[in-house]
This record gives sequence, structure tokens and C-alpha cells, in this order.
Amino acid sequence: MTREELKEQIDELMRQYDEEEIDGATYAQQMMELTSSARNKADEE
Repeated sequence: MTREELKEQIDELMRQYDEEEIDGATYAQQMMELTSSARNKADEE
């Protein structure tokens, strides 16, 4: 995942939370998954 792809996914997640499509717990969980996944991939390279 490129940095731009990660930013797009984070932006979408923030939009969903802002528009109350997801709750705070879901937002936090998905954000942690996104950032840890991106970090793990960066560590592998």
C-alpha cells in the first residue's frame, strides 16, 4: 500500500465517522488496523 492509498483510506474512515456511519469504537479499531498494517508492510520492505 502506498502512502497515498493509506491517506485515502484514512480520509474515508474519517468521513464515515464524521457522518456517523460508524461509531467511535469501530473508527478506532479500523484506524489501528490500517496503521498497523501499513507499518508492518513498511517494515517488510
